[in-house]
Amino acid sequence: MSDGAVEALRQFCGDVGFRPLDNPAAIAGRQVDPRRYFWEELPGQFRSEWETILHDRQNETTRLLLQKAYIDDPFVPDFVVHKTKRAAARDQTEVAIYAVEELVGLSRAYQGFATKPYSVRKGAYRDPAGITHLAPRFGIVQMQRGGQKQHPEQLQFNLEAGYFYRLEKL
Repeated sequence: MSDGAVEALRQFCGDVGFRPLDNPAAIAGRQVDPRRYFWEELPGQFRSEWETILHDRQNETTRLLLQKAYIDDPFVPDFVVHKTKRAAARDQTEVAIYAVEELVGLSRAYQGFATKPYSVRKGAYRDPAGITHLAPRFGIVQMQRGGQKQHPEQLQFNLEAGYFYRLEKL
């Protein structure tokens, strides 16, 4: 991985020193969040490098997120149990259960690396009408900057809402 790709990820995360607000010329006329760069704003060659890494290493990255996300976890999980919807009663709870290896394979079969447009609709830096950004995703995993006040520079990975219903159709 090149130094430029590391710097691009730091821009996407909004690390201090890599934000638009750290460079007055970068925020002149900017209509969107000055605390971070969005995926589509990253330098093309380094964005492409990340897209290639996430495509080529998708299985390893998904497995890492599912099994090693919690550093102090004494047991590496072999299964993912996901409550699928609100239950009327405790004994009527619907869940999706996957072996991690099964979920990794299904995630890859579902989708390789892609981007999906979105707009920031809440918070201090709502996007003006018509402004969209690209959310990078691979399989059922979406990447985004954390955004919360307690960890604004952290990269966050979320599972696509309702992924278990899409995977059962594969």
